[in-house]
Amino acid sequence: MNNLALILYNRLPKTATDDELDVLEQVNIVSKSLKGLGFRVKKGQVDLNLQKTLDVIKKLNPCFIFNLVESINSRGEFVFFPAALYQYLEIPFTGSPLVPLFFAANKVRAKTEMKRLGIPTPGWIELDKPEKINPGKKYILKPIWEEGSVGLDEHCVFNGDDAGSIESIRKMDKEFYFIEEFIEGREFNISIIAGPNGPEVLPFAEMTFIDFPEGKPKIMGYTAKWKEQSFEYLNTRRTFEIANFDEKAMNQMAIICKKCWNEMGLKGYVRLDFRIDLQGKPYVIDINANPCLSGSGGFMAACEKSGMKIREIVQRIVEHALGHPINSTEI
Repeated sequence: MNNLALILYNRLPKTATDDELDVLEQVNIVSKSLKGLGFRVKKGQVDLNLQKTLDVIKKLNPCFIFNLVESINSRGEFVFFPAALYQYLEIPFTGSPLVPLFFAANKVRAKTEMKRLGIPTPGWIELDKPEKINPGKKYILKPIWEEGSVGLDEHCVFNGDDAGSIESIRKMDKEFYFIEEFIEGREFNISIIAGPNGPEVLPFAEMTFIDFPEGKPKIMGYTAKWKEQSFEYLNTRRTFEIANFDEKAMNQMAIICKKCWNEMGLKGYVRLDFRIDLQGKPYVIDINANPCLSGSGGFMAACEKSGMKIREIVQRIVEHALGHPINSTEI
């Protein structure tokens, strides 16, 4: 019986940044868990030489692939290439399939699909249409493709009447950036994992911004996530103890999570990022298919808060990819 599991992840450049190096921790966590479940494990790196990856997969003939590819050649817009390869080879793989992965990776396409499905998401403007900017609103400039908040920090937040910011935006590439309405309010990360009875919404986590001075944008930007000595990193906290609990908003977010999963074809494990505005309305600001599995990440924190151990988390993800429970006859 074939019990070989192949972990594939993105080849790292020599100048890899902290957000890129994080994948190595994920590889170790998954590898240890798969071995604990009884699988033999092989690891491989993916770059733009997809023929080489195809040859490796054919030679090893794994029973499934654990897909940890977060980018290719440090480019987020290529993240769905490996999924296309796996589907071509008809080999089961973890996480979301090709089409949902593409939509989740491209933030504008994701927002377009959410709008079509009636899922609330902040309004947005393409860079070549600055005339649509409302002087009375606040906005945030976002990268279309990058994950891990790469290229996103407080300097990206601007007022609609800020002529200097708008002029600088005109010079940027519309293929890589877009403008989103900035939602003032609370921010939540909500994780979802496949379960025996369908998608399971895990405990809600709120991102709290401690002692931020008035006027400083409260966002989970690159600095808050990765620069450990920064004010933003030290003063941003994830908490599962939700203060001033808004039952209506929380129920709405749970419903939205399952709707995104079911109607956008998401699989395995997902994290949705929300903002709740000052009137209590929730908006999806990001869909993270195949979110980070490192110990410090929001997805693993939510799983552990629900009582799951790391091996159980990995097992659930694998079983959803295979379409049936793992049993001793397979391993």
